[in-house]
Formats: sequence, structure tokens, C-alpha cells
Amino acid sequence: MRSDMDKVIVERPRYGSRNPSRKKGYCKYVQSIPCEELPRHEPMLGRWKGRQKLLNEHLGPMRRFLRSNIGRPWNKVHQELCEHVSFDNAVQAHVLAHIFEYVSLHVEVQDSATVFARRRWFGYWKLQVDDMYVCPKTGILKAVRPDLRPRPIMRILLEPSSQYHFRENQWWKLGVRAVNSGTAGSWDVWLERVVSELTPEERQETYGEDLVAISKRPVTREEAKWIQRRVRDDIESGKR
Repeated sequence: MRSDMDKVIVERPRYGSRNPSRKKGYCKYVQSIPCEELPRHEPMLGRWKGRQKLLNEHLGPMRRFLRSNIGRPWNKVHQELCEHVSFDNAVQAHVLAHIFEYVSLHVEVQDSATVFARRRWFGYWKLQVDDMYVCPKTGILKAVRPDLRPRPIMRILLEPSSQYHFRENQWWKLGVRAVNSGTAGSWDVWLERVVSELTPEERQETYGEDLVAISKRPVTREEAKWIQRRVRDDIESGKR
């Protein structure tokens, strides 16, 4: 880690650094001029207390440092950061608070592609690909990997009026029809809700089109064998 990390991170112009600060004697200045010459509109803090200035830390080097240390023990990585940032300097110490915007400490790991971070107010939140976290078992700094596992086939489209869907370890054959004004009050037998309560996005995600399921039944033995061959052929050909 570079020895001047504290300067690289902190030494950067603040947002609003060119804004004027509070001017002395402004109250007397206002009292000394006629009311009709005063400005009709002005910001509440613009002239009385100066316009706002915000911190503008340059966090790119710290973010790149964290990513370059993926695979190392988190305690050593955090120790190196603390060695080059002074806690006596309020601005530099504030930079350390940004570390946990990039690294999640309290997580639940299901696998390398499914990690949930515990938030203070919002319960658990699923981390996205490349988000960094500390493994609760090994203490190693890691990043969420993309899920490269093939998604299971849950739907097979047949004719415009029928589809195969998989649910609860069983394949079902659905009879479907297009949504129109006459189907608004119908009951979707697959989603088990009134059609008017379903959004077009929900129907599109379930059936691939704006359809409604009007009938369902378990597949027969012959249909199950055909589905197995179809799924095997799709996997071998790389279709998902």
C-alpha cells in the first residue's frame, strides 16, 4: 500500500469550495439600505452563513486497494489502511467510515454467488456481483462471484393454447388464452389470483406473454418422458 494514501484520499477540493463564506457586517449592511432596494429573493443560508461546502474525498485509490487485496485476511487489510490514515485528523478518520460502504462485515453466505449482508435498519440485503464481504468462517476478504450455474428449465412452450410448467417437483400442463376485456374477472388457476389483480409484468414473466391460465392438470407418463427428453436436449445444445 502506498505510504501517501492519506494525502491521495483526502487532498481534493471540496464541493462548493468556491462558494463565498459568511461575510461580516452583513446585518448592518441590510439595515443601512432602504427596503425597496433589498433583493426580493435570496437563499436563507446563502448570504447569512455562506453557501454549503461538502466533503469530497477521493476514494478511488482506497477502492482499488481493497479489490487488489481480495483473498487476504481482512484484519491485515484493515490494519494496513489504519497505518496510513491518522485518527487525529477528523477528515482522514472520516475516510475510514467509507470502507464499510464497500465491504460488508456481517453476512450470511449460502454459496459463492449468493451472499446476504445484514443492514442496521433493513434486515438482510442480497449483495450484487463483485460486492466485497468478509467471510464469517475464514475472515478472508472476498467478492461475490457471478452465478454461472445453468438455470433449471421451469417452462416449456407448446402450442399457443398450452404450456408445460414445473412446480413442487412435478410438471403440469396448462391451458392458456390471451388476456382481453372478457377475462378481466376470470380466475388464473396457476397463479391463483383474479386476472385483474395481476400486472402485465407478472403475466409476462410467468407465461412469456400476456396470457392467463384457464386450466391445469398433472402431465401423463408419456408427456413426462417427452419433457425429460426435451430438457436433456436443451441442456446439451446450450439453450436455457
